Amino acid sequence: MGQRGVFRLSGLVFFLLIPLLSVFSEGYRSSLPDKTTFDQFSGLPLVGKYGQVSSVKVFYEIQEDKLYYLNNHNFSFHYDFCSEVLDHTVDLETFNAYNYVDHPRRKYLLANVNYYRTMDIYAMEFSDADEVTLPQILLLWNRVTQSFYVGKDLRLLVSNGRIYDMRAQLEDTVPLLMPSEVYGELSYQAVSKRSCVGRLRYVANLDSMRGELLPSDIIVLNKSPLSLPQVAGVIVTEFQTPLSHLSILGQNRKMPVAAYKDAFRDRQLRSYEGKNVEFEVASDTFHLKEIAKLKRRKERKKPYRMDYDLSVAHLVRLDSVDRLAYRYMGHKACNFALLSRLSREEGSAFLVPECGFAIPFYFYQQHAIRSGAKPLIEDLIKQGAKWNDQQVTERLTEIRSLILSCSMDSALVKAVDRQVADCGYEKMRFRSSTNAEDAAWFSGAGLYDSKSGGVGSSKKSFEKAIKTVWASLWSYAAYKEREYYKIDHSCAFMGVLAHRAFPSEAVNGVAVTKNLYREEYPGYTVNAQLGSENVVNPSPGVVCDQFICVPWQLGILYEEKRPIDIITQSNLTNGHLTMATEEIKQLADQLQIIHDYFYAQLRINLLYQDFAVDVEFKLDGPERKLYVKQVRPYNY
Repeated sequence: MGQRGVFRLSGLVFFLLIPLLSVFSEGYRSSLPDKTTFDQFSGLPLVGKYGQVSSVKVFYEIQEDKLYYLNNHNFSFHYDFCSEVLDHTVDLETFNAYNYVDHPRRKYLLANVNYYRTMDIYAMEFSDADEVTLPQILLLWNRVTQSFYVGKDLRLLVSNGRIYDMRAQLEDTVPLLMPSEVYGELSYQAVSKRSCVGRLRYVANLDSMRGELLPSDIIVLNKSPLSLPQVAGVIVTEFQTPLSHLSILGQNRKMPVAAYKDAFRDRQLRSYEGKNVEFEVASDTFHLKEIAKLKRRKERKKPYRMDYDLSVAHLVRLDSVDRLAYRYMGHKACNFALLSRLSREEGSAFLVPECGFAIPFYFYQQHAIRSGAKPLIEDLIKQGAKWNDQQVTERLTEIRSLILSCSMDSALVKAVDRQVADCGYEKMRFRSSTNAEDAAWFSGAGLYDSKSGGVGSSKKSFEKAIKTVWASLWSYAAYKEREYYKIDHSCAFMGVLAHRAFPSEAVNGVAVTKNLYREEYPGYTVNAQLGSENVVNPSPGVVCDQFICVPWQLGILYEEKRPIDIITQSNLTNGHLTMATEEIKQLADQLQIIHDYFYAQLRINLLYQDFAVDVEFKLDGPERKLYVKQVRPYNY
């Protein structure tokens, strides 16, 4: 398990223990006769989409019928071997242009052989950008099985989108390994690759211990939390999607987060309970090292005061607002208005939900006054820092109760009814739009509520939905997260974004316009799921599609290919992706348009390559029309 006082997951770093002289003495071989040789040549794959994987690069000269296994410690890329050993004259652009396409000038077949340690399985993998043909796949697989010690037990990983589409032609000849099989067998996932120091504590029930946890605690959880008190780091037993609340919290707070399925069963990990440790999350493992005492934490900055404007006292149509409208109706509604404008421009092939309008902060503030909640809010802001957790919880409950029980202003009810009647939709969705979420400096993902309402419904009326959204400004999770970031509560106001609901969605999904598994590399990370099943916080046991897609504009290696790199598949679709290949390619192109537009509009102080947005989308109805319902800056 490692040296005394140090914990790392068993077997995840074995290749680091091999004497370096023997590793570097051979740059390549024509065969890998045993596991020892594989281990000596292997290293981490370039794309960190899975943990607990080691990889060896395979290089095949087609005309010469020569196969090479490359030592990962000598050659980081296939091109390095080509330029240093085979052809000193070839440049990278030419190499990429001809050796990842079906072209007469293609000279080489390029792949990896990966070892998935939790499964004890080897599989050959092609790059997502490789337009390798069926005969070429069979040729290389046969050459590798003849020279690799596992022989025909070697599988083919079906992660390349083109290979996924030809899997029916392959399955009778080549043993296939589906991405969902790999993902399902993993026991470790790096969620937020950072480090900290703190005291390790096991937490069986987070809700019952919130008042006891300290900012210096590193907590081990057996269930993904929807909110999180101020802690130093997290180990959780459930895997996370890139936009789960825990993933977002880890990114925003810059704290280490790891998912380890055996965390509650691992006796060695348990032995660190109550001890002061250094905690580091890496791509393929996490480390704990016992330390004598904790360093003193730095005090956080002074309270942050947000812009707000309470002067707009009417419902706002979203077809004429500018980027500064967030001051009176919140970031979500403002971003939706910009998105709506973009959808009407030439080249855009997505829709936004119809019947969009905003209820500005003014109406929330008036309701807080009418309901009697305002003086309680002011008292909480003034006294809350002195109260214990139970007192804060009780006051927040009282505030929400007053907001929910007070009748909404009749003039506002009528105005909303008229606005919806003009659109002709029966069901509407009312969504939080505060000045303390969806901002470049603060995501606030999952902190506030959204509710649906139906025309003429008493059980799910528009009024109940709007008041529920207003009240969620004072949920425990929202209050505590603003406290963590030192956001001045007196400047926090709730607007409401309204648009038609989606009762018949075929697919729902989220995307980040960034490759989260390979730094400084093109690609957008997408999670998609069947129907209305939640993507960000799915039901227990439910897995969604996860893949990386690339629009045609990005780079010579990817130009016009729109490649797809499949990480896992939904377990609700009998092993099929929820979206067709052409739907994914269209999505990639539209994400490019959205990314570029919001980079120009939001004017965030980031370089283009460092900027990203996260996007919520749907394929709606039997026509599977692409709708984009939300865009916000991705905080990292």
